[in-house]
Amino acid sequence: MNRSVAGADGDVSAGVSRSAGSGSCVLCAGADPARVTPLSELLPPGQSRFVACTPRFAAVPTYGCFVRGYLLVVPRRHVLAFGQLDPGELAEAQILIDDLVARLKRVYGLPVLGFEYGLAAAGVRRIEHAHWHLVPSPADLAGWLDERLAGRRIGSLVDLPAAASYIAVRTSGAGLRLYDVGHTADATHEVHSRIRLRRALAALDPRVDDGAWDWAEQRHVELIRATVAELGAHAEPAAHPPAPTHTRQPRSSRRRS
Repeated sequence: MNRSVAGADGDVSAGVSRSAGSGSCVLCAGADPARVTPLSELLPPGQSRFVACTPRFAAVPTYGCFVRGYLLVVPRRHVLAFGQLDPGELAEAQILIDDLVARLKRVYGLPVLGFEYGLAAAGVRRIEHAHWHLVPSPADLAGWLDERLAGRRIGSLVDLPAAASYIAVRTSGAGLRLYDVGHTADATHEVHSRIRLRRALAALDPRVDDGAWDWAEQRHVELIRATVAELGAHAEPAAHPPAPTHTRQPRSSRRRS
């Protein structure tokens, strides 16, 4: 594989170059219902890519959708991290995320993990637009992070820092944990180079095979289509959780870090 891993994790979109502002930002386009995006082109004609929308947010399946139901919640306003949104926007996001978590639990019958790599500094990753991940998964990402970074509990999204970079995790019990990723650009770069959230999630989830986390290498088009179909406004809850699509190799052959 010729592509560097650096900058890939968490930048889950159309696989294009770094966005400098809303004019070229793929997630600004992705949250705009007037725009036809590469994600739209993967779906059957006439099927919307949107699983849910509010006046200031949109929820769509992600590229690199390595399990059914993997969504991104994207603010329509161009910001680097959710912490840079105003309190009204964050309150709206909290309601939307809570509603989506309830829907994901109904449809997939699994705990729902939420997280954001809130990189408030420019130049750290390729897709410089805030996005919150929601994944039906039993993975204990907060426990994994607790072994590597200093963390603390916060009350809600409104408590996210506005000026500092962070990692935020919504646990399956609906608690929120905040992790420090450094107070300088160099420190943030260092943490981002060694803490890969999607890669960690894939390693922690027993359904996911090696390499499935890398959205630039594996788009998982069939799972994107299934997610839109299953979570559409009129989709009925599944009678049983869908069978895993990617079978993990035996644990003895996998590295956990």
